[in-house]
Amino acid sequence: MTQLEDRVRALFDDYGRISSEALGDPPSVDTGKVASFFAAYFVGSTPQAVIGGANDEKFHDVIPQGFARYRDIGGKEMRITGVTVTPLNDLHALAQVGWDFAYVNKAGESGHVRFTNFYFVTVADGSPRIFAYITGDEEKAMKDHGLT
Repeated sequence: MTQLEDRVRALFDDYGRISSEALGDPPSVDTGKVASFFAAYFVGSTPQAVIGGANDEKFHDVIPQGFARYRDIGGKEMRITGVTVTPLNDLHALAQVGWDFAYVNKAGESGHVRFTNFYFVTVADGSPRIFAYITGDEEKAMKDHGLT
């Protein structure tokens, strides 16, 4: 394993831990730490849209809102199930990250939504940062599990 791969894996180890803590009881949302996983500007592609945004005060404001939504629909834990890192060159990598969203729905039934996201990571500024991501249809998955 290369140093780049180790650094990207460490980023997602932290990201997974912080995400799970944000769904805990009581929740602990480290907005600054979550924001530190992202580059100064980043792009995301979902089935609904391609978006871009700055890692600014507005981004910091929406981070706790996103985790609050996951808690509101019954989210209990967000765990990384696997990370595959493909180095693209000395400064960039593609990370394929498996996630497991554990929940208890309004009927009291527990379950898991499993999904894979793809992240483009750079270490150009010295630290690994996500500058782009691609997700599946999270809204459909949540609806299929009766969460929304």
